[in-house]
Amino acid sequence: MIETIMVAMVFMVVLIVALTFYFKFSSQGVEKAGQQACLVSNTVLLASVASMPEIQCSVNGHRQQCIDTSKLLLFDATREYPEFFTTNCHQRVSFLVLSPEATNGACSLGTYPDCSTYVFFDQGEVSSGAVKISTPVSLYYPLTDSYALGKLQVEVLQ
Repeated sequence: MIETIMVAMVFMVVLIVALTFYFKFSSQGVEKAGQQACLVSNTVLLASVASMPEIQCSVNGHRQQCIDTSKLLLFDATREYPEFFTTNCHQRVSFLVLSPEATNGACSLGTYPDCSTYVFFDQGEVSSGAVKISTPVSLYYPLTDSYALGKLQVEVLQ
């Protein structure tokens, strides 16, 4: 009887150790799949933000392939499009002016149009391990009727 109990206890210990390793490796696979899904959803977000009619340039009601910087200052993306920013990961969406270089940093009503970063959506602090996805955009300045080269950047905060 004691031998049967000892064999059953050894079997249970081996089973518990095996299940622990199985679930540990299984959870790592799920985490990697979640991170991959996060990157894919943010790539789709990149294309969606660039085509939002609320921030695109328009001439006589016809949309142009550029981003109106004056609209970027006033538009609140989280209020108008909450479904875009309810993903399983944190992100920061911003428009950066590349050329000509601006002297001031973040854009506000006080620094417009001489600023370099329009923060469109920010969900947390940027870490050094953030994955950055970007695409070039044309930025339009209606006050001076001029264009600048910029990029739309989505930073996936990990």
